[in-house]
Amino acid sequence: MGYAVVDVETTGFAARGSDRVVEVAVVGLDDAGRVTDEWCTLLNPGRDLGPQHVHRIRAADVWHAPTFARAAGAIAARLAERVIVAHNLSFDARFLTAEFARAGVDLPVTGLCTMRLADRYLPNLAGRSLRACCEAAGVVLDSAHSALHDARATARLFAHYLRSGVPAAEPAPRLPLPDDVAEVRRGAATRVYRRPELVTLVRGDLVVFTGRTHAPREEWVDRAASAGLVSQGYVTRSTRLVVAADPFTLSSKARRARAYRVPIVSEEDFAGMLALLGVTPPAKDHRTGWRQSY
Repeated sequence: MGYAVVDVETTGFAARGSDRVVEVAVVGLDDAGRVTDEWCTLLNPGRDLGPQHVHRIRAADVWHAPTFARAAGAIAARLAERVIVAHNLSFDARFLTAEFARAGVDLPVTGLCTMRLADRYLPNLAGRSLRACCEAAGVVLDSAHSALHDARATARLFAHYLRSGVPAAEPAPRLPLPDDVAEVRRGAATRVYRRPELVTLVRGDLVVFTGRTHAPREEWVDRAASAGLVSQGYVTRSTRLVVAADPFTLSSKARRARAYRVPIVSEEDFAGMLALLGVTPPAKDHRTGWRQSY
């Protein structure tokens, strides 16, 4: 039988709402807790990536990644006839169940939760986060908020539990779905941002901002206003420019801009355009890029 240790990275917390899975990893274990295989892929959520400062996935990374619907068969095949394991299983299960349902697949996700089992196997536990549980078990967590690294750490944590025996659970069923999706992993992006041709801005031009910019958005808005530009919260055919924290963003603003052929530029390029208009952009910080103020 064996186990399928799962972790997902998502755009947020609303599994049944607008949020989506952007990365999924499955680490296979045999009954003794030995790793037998592992699989991980990025997914194109068809929307913005949410808290990129947390999961560190760039829009360029998922540009050519499969959608969940396209990868559903590959994911289901790696769960099939195995007991599903995850840390905070309810979170991963909600997202996987919702994503499978959107793809027209009825696959309720149940199994064992290493977080809920922690009190039984890790005495004197200070907290139940994956990091706290791994530290208590002497397990190395290499890079938090990476689906594959978190799944590997959870697999090692679960193997620690297995030495004392774990409760029985039903394995996931095998579904007749195609399994023909290649993995798209972090760092495999082939799209490179190329600076667009200079956009000449004049007073009254409409500018839209999208994403969590390095410099606070209100600073960009203030400086745009100093140049006589008008900031708006939505894209129309009259929009002159969209300034994006990530020029490859899949946000609704960016999708509309591409449909209307409105240029999408980085903060740095916009700073150069402001400089031509005699407006000083937010100061840069050598560690984070643009200075942030709170």
